[in-house]
Amino acid sequence: MYQTSIRKKKKNFNSSNDSKYDINLDYEEYGLVKKLLGNCRVNLITNSGDDVIGIIRGNMRKFNKRVLIDKGDFVIVSKREYQINKVDIVHKVSPEEYSTILASDVISNILKNEYYNNSYTTNENKDTHINFNGSNSENEDDYNNIRRLSIGSDNSESSSDTNIAIDNI
Repeated sequence: MYQTSIRKKKKNFNSSNDSKYDINLDYEEYGLVKKLLGNCRVNLITNSGDDVIGIIRGNMRKFNKRVLIDKGDFVIVSKREYQINKVDIVHKVSPEEYSTILASDVISNILKNEYYNNSYTTNENKDTHINFNGSNSENEDDYNNIRRLSIGSDNSESSSDTNIAIDNI
């Protein structure tokens, strides 16, 4: 007899019970995923500034513990002694821990700049994260007074500007 009451359980990916991972700084470091290459390989930049290929470890690929890695994720990588351009991805950092990691000193400025410049942030606020100690509001006024090229036939420009025909360019 056919049973219709059997339902399959949905698998929860990216739900690791051991969210606390102790990193060994002698052999491991943080990395930021730049591009997915396929075949469980990713292009990433490490904390030391190296652009390397990361290979997702087998225990992260298994179906019951599958961890999905996407562009812009922080991961912990294990360096290889015999191949400097390849690393093994050991652990994926949860998105809740990003703010604490970025605020701490364990991440280099290279990774911070890469993270902020490539819009991996999910915030709608586009603030810059660069602090200038000697900045004044006068510098902002100088920025607003930059001249922009006007395409229209607007005569509000000063008399020193001349109209250039597109055919002459």
